[in-house]
Amino acid sequence: MKKVLSVILAIFTAIVVTACSEENGSLSDNPGNDFDSTLPQCEPANLPDAGNLIRQCIMKGEDGFYYTDMTMLADKNVTRALCYYDMTTQTSIPLCAKPQCMHDGNDFCVATGGGAYSFYGSLTALYNGCIYRLGADSSDAEEWKLSLLRTDLQGNELSEVAVICTFKTSEDSIKPQIASALFHCGKLFAAVSDMENNAKTTLYVADIASGDVRTINMPSPEEGVTEAIGATCSDMIADGEWLYYTIRHVKEDKHHFYFEYDRTMLYRYNVRTGVTENIPAMPDIYSSFTVVHDIIYYTTVDTTNNTFSLYSYDIKKDKTEALSEKVQQEYLKGEYLYQQDKVTVCTDRSYLYVCTNGMEGQYVKDNGLQSDVDFYIYDMEGKELLHGLTGMKPDSENYSYGFSAIDGTIYFNLSDYDMTGEELTGLYMVNTEDLINGKKDWTKLYVLHQYIA
Repeated sequence: MKKVLSVILAIFTAIVVTACSEENGSLSDNPGNDFDSTLPQCEPANLPDAGNLIRQCIMKGEDGFYYTDMTMLADKNVTRALCYYDMTTQTSIPLCAKPQCMHDGNDFCVATGGGAYSFYGSLTALYNGCIYRLGADSSDAEEWKLSLLRTDLQGNELSEVAVICTFKTSEDSIKPQIASALFHCGKLFAAVSDMENNAKTTLYVADIASGDVRTINMPSPEEGVTEAIGATCSDMIADGEWLYYTIRHVKEDKHHFYFEYDRTMLYRYNVRTGVTENIPAMPDIYSSFTVVHDIIYYTTVDTTNNTFSLYSYDIKKDKTEALSEKVQQEYLKGEYLYQQDKVTVCTDRSYLYVCTNGMEGQYVKDNGLQSDVDFYIYDMEGKELLHGLTGMKPDSENYSYGFSAIDGTIYFNLSDYDMTGEELTGLYMVNTEDLINGKKDWTKLYVLHQYIA
């Protein structure tokens, strides 16, 4: 499961995975009658951004935090170790209950092992009292298998919940990647792109209780229109009974440039009934979206004038409102939904947060090709409450960041690329209301090592 790497960047949304298994059924023919609305919903401000290379989800326990960190093993290979940070002692330990375990990647170590499964670049999330991981099994040279795995919060055992899909592979083949994934109301939704087949994306849903895995049929474009490579399901949000996902439809000329027709179609799939709906009120091109109680919040970018606007669309009322229009920035380029440096709106269902360079990104001083790194907080009606993150302005001229928000708390992961200010590197948190009211002091938690030389 291991691979020798140098200067490694932790990947959260992209992972070497598997292609579609023919044994999977279609949810369009067999809708999810086992949908349980009493189970936790997804955290829409704690999801990966398109193109994300750094940020990890926040896994908050009762007295600490669970996270994964790049770890060098005794044989000099690298793995993605599962760790626990205790708030009281302010220390981190590998999440493994095996007595006298060396945490060296052995098959029985929950933190670093797990048999043949490789966790580098995998999704790891705390959901409904357990920690779930997506692991790729490469023990068979001709097959790559993607599985959903689970452990309790003490790290007693890592067990397989479901096989998501399998892929017949060879040494020279380009392995598929996860476009996006989330947990919602007892299910894992994962969009997997087959890189050997024009990045064709398959949308899977796995029921966590039964292990049943099926596929969701997505609409096909009209004649003469194609799906933009790499843009299908680049963003997914779940809200109530609905899963929202996007497909970018384009027309290409002979040079494969997009002209005349370029639309980002927003669809939603009802997990209970199996019905798929298009939402035609959305603009052809937008930068990001999130959903709360059937209200879609989305951003658009004017790259000519370097402004962004924030809108809401109430599906039930069929009503669009401008919440904040033509907000001026020095430079913006994230016009399309699938771009990493897009103007991103996210929510913890109490506040709206706008990150002008994506929920994760990099700041490089005097880089004219980079969008402004700026942040805004609004209430759910669109009133601006705060511009900037008071007290969180790194002195470094080259840093990366990751933004998350859960239950009225902001988490900001800061990494100094130049390694000249290592004392600044770490995950910080602050209460959103306190920040709005002028608090400047953030609590520093654990450090995520993004690079290993």
